[in-house]
Amino acid sequence: MAEQTIVGVDFSGAVEKGNRSNTWITEAQLHGGTLEIEDCRPIQRTALTEFLEDLQDGDSVVAMDFPFSVPRKFAEELLPTSNKMPDVWRTVAEDVKEYHLFKKLRDSFVEQHGEMIRRGDANYGGPFSPLKTEGSPVMLPMTFYGMKMLHQLWQSEKGFRVPPLPIVNRRGPTLLETMPGVLLRSFGLPARNYKTKNKTNQGRPEDVREKIISGLEQKCDQTLQIHDKERSKCIDGVNGDCLDSLVAAIGAAMWALNKSQFLTPQESIPQSEELDYAQLEGWIYAPKK
Repeated sequence: MAEQTIVGVDFSGAVEKGNRSNTWITEAQLHGGTLEIEDCRPIQRTALTEFLEDLQDGDSVVAMDFPFSVPRKFAEELLPTSNKMPDVWRTVAEDVKEYHLFKKLRDSFVEQHGEMIRRGDANYGGPFSPLKTEGSPVMLPMTFYGMKMLHQLWQSEKGFRVPPLPIVNRRGPTLLETMPGVLLRSFGLPARNYKTKNKTNQGRPEDVREKIISGLEQKCDQTLQIHDKERSKCIDGVNGDCLDSLVAAIGAAMWALNKSQFLTPQESIPQSEELDYAQLEGWIYAPKK
């Protein structure tokens, strides 16, 4: 079996100034049933876009942890003729353009209609709604900047594939929406208390992160090879962003090895309606319960 490039991304919605890099990526190679973690590092969003565009392997899988789109009703508010995610990406990138305008549109929408979650998010106990005004303030900018990046990648000659969108005439790398917390819960591992700086009832965050990595090595489908340097970055970092990118990479490798273990909108009832929603709102890919 040929090697596949695997990438996990912990995407940041923070405003990046100067050389500050808030996004983390994990680069890995999947050969046979072994996932070798080659590098975990911070990266700026503009550099991330360039990195993804430079991926040479059409079988590469990239898992990213931000909502790929917005609830249908808000999508139709942005563009009444919205049919699929690329319609929303184009509207955000070419018409809205600025985050403060996107936030203003969100605020007005929520005032009239309330916060909504995407239809598929209910499968995982959400809410992961990009429209949230409290609790997860980073979700909105992550969604905005993420969709702008997806628009650029979708338009590139590479022909990126973004499930569950049709892949006709697209042979480039796969971009997969996932959530590290959902993946961790599927393994029965701690999905909280590993990012905070203060000691929790599960111990220091560093202890929880080490427990997570040990659990992943024991429970995931593929054999993990994590070099000491990368392991230290995931355990000893200021927050859990490095570890989140590692978990996303493991999710991408699981997809590359066996797509059938993931819940897809095609399996829902009624199929056509669920798929229509997912192709517009996005879909979190995680193992079936």
